[in-house]
Amino acid sequence: MNWLNELKVAYLNKNDSKLNELLDNTPILKTRDEMFEALAVMEQITEYAKAQKEKLGLEMRKLKQTKKFFPQQENAQRLNISF
Repeated sequence: MNWLNELKVAYLNKNDSKLNELLDNTPILKTRDEMFEALAVMEQITEYAKAQKEKLGLEMRKLKQTKKFFPQQENAQRLNISF
């Protein structure tokens, strides 16, 4: 399988490690059609990477909010209120 087809398969499977490997080893493309096709796939990969970055940022914000909540919860459990 050639590099461009491997790149497409890795993108469709959302295989981040394979995408990184292929992008790190980008060959010299010989034809104009290959160049335009590779450019189109790379634009899609860029959009995918941006979406993953946004998703990760959202998850990190959620974790920070959760982290702020738990110490308050623990302090409330430590109170020994007896009647």
